[in-house]
Amino acid sequence: MSEPSFPKPVAEVVAMLADICRHQRRNEILEILDNSHASLDNIKNDNGNGSTFAWELRLAVPVHLFASAELRLPRIEKEIVDKLKYIRRVCPNHIIKEATILPAEPEENITSHRFALSGIDERRLWPNLGFRLFLSHVSKFKAEVAELEDALAMRGVAAFVAHEAIKPSLEWQKEIELALRSMDALAALITPDFHESDWTDQEIGWAFGRGLLVLPVRLGCDPYGFAGKVQGVAGTFENPERLSALIVESLLTNQQTHGEMRRALVTAFCKASSTRMAQALQTHILEVTDFTDDDKAALIRACKENDIVAEAFSVNDSIYEKFGKPSNPDLVREDHDDVPF
Repeated sequence: MSEPSFPKPVAEVVAMLADICRHQRRNEILEILDNSHASLDNIKNDNGNGSTFAWELRLAVPVHLFASAELRLPRIEKEIVDKLKYIRRVCPNHIIKEATILPAEPEENITSHRFALSGIDERRLWPNLGFRLFLSHVSKFKAEVAELEDALAMRGVAAFVAHEAIKPSLEWQKEIELALRSMDALAALITPDFHESDWTDQEIGWAFGRGLLVLPVRLGCDPYGFAGKVQGVAGTFENPERLSALIVESLLTNQQTHGEMRRALVTAFCKASSTRMAQALQTHILEVTDFTDDDKAALIRACKENDIVAEAFSVNDSIYEKFGKPSNPDLVREDHDDVPF
C-alpha cells in the first residue's frame, strides 16, 4: 500500500495558518512560522477503516529561537493544532492532530527558508518570482529608488519599495510587515539622512532578528551600528544599472544569499522579456560556477525556446560555450550576424 499524501502543499498550509495568526495578532506563533522549515508527516489512520488520515506538522526552527521559546512550546503547539482544525472542513479525510516544534539541524539552513505567502500576496509583493530584496530607504529618494528597482528587476531581483509597492487601499504598515517577514535579504540604501527616518533602523533590526543578510549600500554615508560590520557596496543613484549590478554581485558572493540569487538568475533568464534583460543576466550567469545540471539544462533550453534570448546578440553563443550545446540539434538556435545587402 502506497504512503498517503496530504492534499495541499505544506507551504500553503503554513501560509494560511500564518494569515490567521496575523489577523489575530498572534505574533508569538508568527515568529515560529516565519523562521521554520515545515513538513507534514502521516502518523496513523484516524479510524479503523483507513478513510481518515492523521498528520503531524513539524516545524524546525533555529536553535536560538527554540531555546527562547522552549518553556512555552507545549502551549504554542496546542494552539497551532487548534487553529488547524479548519483543515477538516476543506480536506474532509485529513486532520492535523499534532504540531511539533524542534531545533533545526545545521544543514537545514533555516535562515534561507522563505516565509510562505498566499499566491495573491506573493504576486503583489514580489513579482516575477525573483530574489526578494527589501530596499530600506528614506522617502526623499523614492524616485531614484524606483529606478534602482527597475534595474534590479532586469537582473532577477524582485525589490520591495514601500512607496511603489503599497496600493492606497491596503494598510501600509501591514504590507511592510508582510514584506519584512517574507524577504530574502535587506539592502540598506544609506544616504546621509538615512538615520533620521523613523522606520529604516527598525527595518534593519527586523532583518537582523530573522538572521538575514543586511547589505549596506553606501550612498554618500558609511553604515553604522550592526550594519557597519557587513562589507557592503558603494555607488550612486546617478547610475542605477551599475549599482544594481554591484548589489547582485554581492548577493551572489554572500554564502547566505548565493543559492536563492543563483536560482533567481535562471528563472529570470528563462523569462527574459527584453534583449537588455537577457544581456544583463548573461553577465552574471557567466560568473556563476555552481549551477546544477537542471539549471544548466534550463539555461540551454531558454536559448531555443525564448525568442528574445535567442535573438539577443551573442547571448546564446556564450551560454552554449559555457554549458555546451544540447545533444538534440533541434534545440540549438544559432545567431545569424550576417547583414543582408
